[in-house]
Amino acid sequence: MTSEQVDAITHAWLDLRGSIEHFEASSFVVGAGDLEAACKDSVQELEDAFPFLLEGVEGDKEPS
Repeated sequence: MTSEQVDAITHAWLDLRGSIEHFEASSFVVGAGDLEAACKDSVQELEDAFPFLLEGVEGDKEPS
């Protein structure tokens, strides 16, 4: 596994853990925009590090 792959997995895990802790600690969502941005960044990192993730999604689309 490359350093980029390990970093992508680690960042995604940390972002998700932070989201869980945040949502459990509050009855309303404060900083949802920051959490959304962090999740989007993690998704991009995962897609960049593991391009095969997109293959399943793209392969499932109906031809136009």
